Amino acid sequence: MTYPQSYSLPGMLRAAAAAHGARLCVVTPTRRVSFQTFQREARALARTLTAAGVRRSDRVAILDVNSIAFLETLCALSMIGAAAVPLNYRQTPAEHRFQIRDSGARLLLAAERYLEAAEELRDDLPLGLRSLDAAARKAEEAAAAHAETAAEDDDPIDPSTPLAICYTSGTTGRPKGAVIDQFTATTRALRIMYELRLGPDDVMHMTTPMFHISCLILSLAGLQRGAAQLILPQFEYEQTIPALREYGVTFINTVPTILSMALARPDFTPDAFAGLRLIMYTAAPMSLPLLQRWTAVYKGDLIQFLGQTEDLPQTVLTPEDHRAALAEGDEERLSSVGRACAGVELKICADDGRDAPDGEIGEIATRSGMAMSAYWNLPEETASTLRDGWVFSGDLGRRDSQGYVYLAGRKKQMIIRGGENVYPAEVEPVVLAADGVRDAVVLGLPDPTWGEIVAAAVVPEGEGEGEGEGDALDADRIIRHCRAHLAGFRCPERIYFFDALPLNAAGKVDRQEILGQIEARDAG
Repeated sequence: MTYPQSYSLPGMLRAAAAAHGARLCVVTPTRRVSFQTFQREARALARTLTAAGVRRSDRVAILDVNSIAFLETLCALSMIGAAAVPLNYRQTPAEHRFQIRDSGARLLLAAERYLEAAEELRDDLPLGLRSLDAAARKAEEAAAAHAETAAEDDDPIDPSTPLAICYTSGTTGRPKGAVIDQFTATTRALRIMYELRLGPDDVMHMTTPMFHISCLILSLAGLQRGAAQLILPQFEYEQTIPALREYGVTFINTVPTILSMALARPDFTPDAFAGLRLIMYTAAPMSLPLLQRWTAVYKGDLIQFLGQTEDLPQTVLTPEDHRAALAEGDEERLSSVGRACAGVELKICADDGRDAPDGEIGEIATRSGMAMSAYWNLPEETASTLRDGWVFSGDLGRRDSQGYVYLAGRKKQMIIRGGENVYPAEVEPVVLAADGVRDAVVLGLPDPTWGEIVAAAVVPEGEGEGEGEGDALDADRIIRHCRAHLAGFRCPERIYFFDALPLNAAGKVDRQEILGQIEARDAG
């Protein structure tokens, strides 16, 4: 399909630089960069990468925390027609090696803090390993020395050209590289911009990492709309909260876990987020107890999206939904992930392929024109996920008569206990409502009698971890609470206490890590 040049990322950047020129584009504690300067530096970086041997259709891996250099590199590669392979800086070199080999990346651009660890990857890269920071500094100097204004010398880029190969978190198997083309990325950004009511006077801050698709799309939305972005390397409460006030941040995206951790801090005060007009939370619905505690101290708006690397945004629980449900005490509505976003078709698919009626649990499928192109080099997995324009998400859920969608977990997370299906997302709110529970996740453990049994990993209010007598008593109380609200086969039979639930790079609970820790405890 042929798309207008304006839907390519270089075309979008040209339009943003022309419209917003000297306005603030990105800011860090050490730099302030205008839209015009951002485009100049990205173009200078593209020339540097071309001189290093990067060509159209190449793949280039990026290893860094959130930075101006990361975002400019993504844009520079788009000008060449090469695809970025964002690497998770929390992963090991062995995991990076898999993604480099799988994607066929020819060059790795690593921040200086990661160069030493990345040295062992050099032999897998035809163009070698280079310092991302050094390349960015060279581009900054070149852009300052040649204050060019014309953008017509950019080579035309077909918007269907891949922009990035983003690897899924791999919580239910090996990571898969989702190919996102430039048209899809810029269109996703437009949809997000619309739902957020984003404006040129907004100052955005993303607490999620740039190697994750949601942060990348939000950054592109800010570039398109003329909103400024505060970029900090990682979320650290002591540095991030003062920066929100210092730079006049009006919008943040985050995950419920970060909000829960903030509320639990002894130094938290309600004015920490006072300047924000909107908080976007993703990765999981916010539990009702956490939502109630949060809205008691935060008076701005909340918005929640459901989306995944393969297709986003899918659903939205709007600020109006939040306000109405809170005013009416509608606990059910607040536990949903909202309704289909504008321009998104959504259906619930039963196991036999029919459209499930309202109230019945099935697989969520969406059709929006914003799907990934494919999984890189995985035709069978691509065909299973992309069917007749629909993206079959692997998420289980149900829809009510008003179109609101309620998650029931991943298909591969469903617990089958003695032939009965147990959906973690239906049990977790009950566990979270028990007195003294701050966070919880429900999962299945193998059992010789029942096949699987239901277990819960619980973070208690206050401190302490272990399986001593006090924890055992608390476990019994949590189980009794669940039995008062759930059918017996759905109730957790074992409770494991954690100081905090481990998270993956997307801010989602890492169930495989929890299962590994539980297995180690039971074996010990």
